[in-house]
Amino acid sequence: MSLEQWRRNTWLQEAEATLPEIQQLFQVVDREISDAGIHGLSAEGRFQHAYSAALQLCMIALRASGYRVPKGEGHHKRAIESLQLTLGGSWSHEAEHIERCSRLRGHAMYERSGVVSRQDAEDLLETAKKLRGDVLQWLKANHPELVPPGL
Repeated sequence: MSLEQWRRNTWLQEAEATLPEIQQLFQVVDREISDAGIHGLSAEGRFQHAYSAALQLCMIALRASGYRVPKGEGHHKRAIESLQLTLGGSWSHEAEHIERCSRLRGHAMYERSGVVSRQDAEDLLETAKKLRGDVLQWLKANHPELVPPGL
């Protein structure tokens, strides 16, 4: 499927991105990555910050492609799944990893504590850092007008 097919299915809305918007989203990503690296936090806390960074990076790629996910049930899942359509199929494994982390995050946030290990948090943080680099490279190659100054 393509992003345009997703739009026709009403899973996405067309929305042109702006440089200030992308710049602000990268600031959120960098804050979340920094917070996820604080070793004094619980594994769940670090995991939540890493997940937020990864999700925002999925949103950046989608926004730069001219779309947004309507708020509501499943909007995180759609944003994560869109990564394969924005960055390409080479990110399918990582998108699946982020999706698994989304489910684990739900358990940790809404059901019980102790379900996230320190290794889970570290793995997701590394995924978010790699994704940040790949999204930035993708932006430079495909949407240079949306690359924030200094990045």
